Amino acid sequence: MLIVTDGAIDVPGTLEQSTHVSIVPGEVWLDQMPFAGSADEFWALLRRGTYPSTTPPTVAALVGAYQQDEGVCAVHVSGDLSATFARAKDAATRVGADVAVIDTRSLSVGAGLIATAAYRAMESSLDDHESVIGLARSLPDRLHTFALVQEVEALRRSDRAGMLPKGRLARHHPLLLAVRGRAVALEQPKNRAAGLKLLTSHLQHSAGTEIGGWALGHGDSADSSAVVEHLSQALGKPPWFVTRLDPTVGVHVGPDAIVVGALSGPIDL
Repeated sequence: MLIVTDGAIDVPGTLEQSTHVSIVPGEVWLDQMPFAGSADEFWALLRRGTYPSTTPPTVAALVGAYQQDEGVCAVHVSGDLSATFARAKDAATRVGADVAVIDTRSLSVGAGLIATAAYRAMESSLDDHESVIGLARSLPDRLHTFALVQEVEALRRSDRAGMLPKGRLARHHPLLLAVRGRAVALEQPKNRAAGLKLLTSHLQHSAGTEIGGWALGHGDSADSSAVVEHLSQALGKPPWFVTRLDPTVGVHVGPDAIVVGALSGPIDL
């Protein structure tokens, strides 16, 4: 079995390097040209106030990833946030083979938790594809994803301005979002410390007392280690993984953003 994801899903290095995982990237565009710089150059660009645009994976690229001799578990970013899921359904129909396309109703490390759980399940039951797909299909209902956008202008300058709440926003205050299929603005705290406190509170309330696993993605944040330590204490366990956000996510949430996903309840892998 092959697990397929897309660039808007952040996964740990073990999945990026696995021959059983294929990540179909979207494209980042700058001045009508594909951005070919390094990750460090990308984040430096954003910090200077230059925000590229993004495009989702093409149907042809997804078809190429799905054309396998064995089954495919395709785990994709929320269909309410990206055209990727609709293109994935189209690609699966064109392939006409054993392809299960799953809408995670999330993005970044939230969706990455589902891909990781499916990967771990696949490793423990290589011949039982149905159980892997069944697990992946069950997890979006148990997934809770929150994002703290440090630079609200990142949302204004990207094509995700629809995530912004109606009314006036303080330009220099962070914004807390919940990702539940679409992104929902929750609160605008006065500073980062208050924002991280609110994120933790919402996550604990939403995911409950028993968390099966969680992960953190950050927008090249200098304080990411401190945030991980804080959340590990609050949630009672270390994260499954921590990663810098992929540019296709980072361009929308901006530098120093924090994205946290958690799966509620036990995960039997």
